[in-house]
Amino acid sequence: MSRDDLRVGLSPLPIRMRDLLCGLLKRSLRKRDAFVSAFDDIERTDIEPASHLISRADYLNASARPEAARVRIFVDQLLDQYPAAKRDDLVRRIRSRDDSHHRSACFELLLHGLLVARDFTVVEVEPPLPGGRSPDFLVAAPDGREFFLEATVAEGEIGADPGADRRMRDVLQAIDQVESPDFFLNLHHRGAPAQPVRCRHLRTQVQRFVNGLDYESAVADFAEQRPGQVFNFEEHGLTLRITVVPKHLRQASGRAIGGRILPGGVVQPHLPIKAAVESKASRYGQLDRPYIIAVCALETFANADSAIDALFGTEAVIVTENGDHRLVRNCDGAWRGSKGPIHTRVSAVLSAERLTPWDVGQRQMRLIHNPWAARPLSNLPLGVEVCEVVEDRLKKVPGLSLAEIFGLSSHWPE
Repeated sequence: MSRDDLRVGLSPLPIRMRDLLCGLLKRSLRKRDAFVSAFDDIERTDIEPASHLISRADYLNASARPEAARVRIFVDQLLDQYPAAKRDDLVRRIRSRDDSHHRSACFELLLHGLLVARDFTVVEVEPPLPGGRSPDFLVAAPDGREFFLEATVAEGEIGADPGADRRMRDVLQAIDQVESPDFFLNLHHRGAPAQPVRCRHLRTQVQRFVNGLDYESAVADFAEQRPGQVFNFEEHGLTLRITVVPKHLRQASGRAIGGRILPGGVVQPHLPIKAAVESKASRYGQLDRPYIIAVCALETFANADSAIDALFGTEAVIVTENGDHRLVRNCDGAWRGSKGPIHTRVSAVLSAERLTPWDVGQRQMRLIHNPWAARPLSNLPLGVEVCEVVEDRLKKVPGLSLAEIFGLSSHWPE
């Protein structure tokens, strides 16, 4: 069977048969040309959603859901296009149980796949530069123009404590493991745990709370929209409030947490993007070719406007004494500071939000040109949306979706 059979011939097959056949084909290809898969050749039976503690890599590797199988095949297709000399290192990072490493590796793989799909040539992965540092790719456009491409992931809030996030995941997992056949648990929380929470103690308390609930009374309260019983918990700066919703089908198995209400606050999704661009802007010193930074923003509320704000500055309104007003941008962007243009070594930014192999069918990318770039790079046929300044105004030219570029359904991976 050919490699094209591996790519397109597996979709109609039942999931276990497809995984088995995929494993057989991979072993055959591995003998023939050192094909490297990012996943284990195992029988998969788990169709449950991911728990709060399992890493993204482990879940993708182990899940027997049809969607996961399609994602695994897609990832391996992209790996098959990746330079063989660099595959092992990328696979190691894709398989990492550190979600940050996993996300960044997948983003680099998707970028490489985008370039290949649009007939760009990756001249070299991690080309060495004076000083010992290497950007991710040296790329040649279809017309022969070369440029450096660096990938980075803009994660979470500026100044957020990664340890607090891990401790919060432990808390969520402890609550989710509570046996709750009659109720879904709605979780409201404020603050972040500054130290590890006594999760076993927390789980015992929540279990005792659930066990003491009366199902019929809870149903009546819910129907009449009366407030029901509440569980409260505080420890190390974390405040939890748990309410319950009666299940329609009692004794149904599954996870206990039915809903999670995130704490309120000021949302500034442009700040992680700005920080990510600034951290890479001068990393490689003076370059002899144009330089593009690709940024994947992970913040929940990040969108296309967040990237524009991060680069050109946040929007503001100037109001004159006579009441006239006009929109302007503050001098707080990665490309424009209080003294004028900065980071002019960056030719453009290729931005996306929450892009992973799971949701590539629903995501867009855009190429945002730096109008003050020392080495501008225009008319790149990447196929994505293009944003550039024309006559002092930002002009947007629509592009293809990533689903169209990769030949996937917009419902991918369903």
